[in-house]
Amino acid sequence: MDKNPFVLGANLQGGEKLVSYPFDTARPRGQPPAAAPRPPDDYEEETPELQETPDHAIFRWLAISYASAHLTMTETFRGGCHRQDMTDAMGIVQGAKWHPRAGTMNDFSYLHTNCLELSIYLGCDKFPHESELQQEWENNKESLLTFMEQVGA
Repeated sequence: MDKNPFVLGANLQGGEKLVSYPFDTARPRGQPPAAAPRPPDDYEEETPELQETPDHAIFRWLAISYASAHLTMTETFRGGCHRQDMTDAMGIVQGAKWHPRAGTMNDFSYLHTNCLELSIYLGCDKFPHESELQQEWENNKESLLTFMEQVGA
């Protein structure tokens, strides 16, 4: 990443259907910024303080452009894949609001390389059956193309 300065990146995952954007690390309320970080498990017991990146609006735009071009990602009336919809019916969520954790590639890419990276969860099934792959491709094809076009925007 030092030799090739990327400006846009995505890591593709399964098991959920949403787009997650930085910051993924949340600070428990009342904890000063300079305090030693706590293990991520401790964050789940409290309401975390979400911190927006200086590029929050751009991250939201990138996430919305992917989710809205996906064939089913914004159909949140069905609920989330495994629990309630955390995306406010948009198919996108700030990582710390949904699943706070430290040391993610999204946060690293943004903080250390100036690359805007999203986590894209392609679908509910983490390991779709071979017979479902064509439909998964159709669900995500336009979104992936739209996301790549954002480099020039």
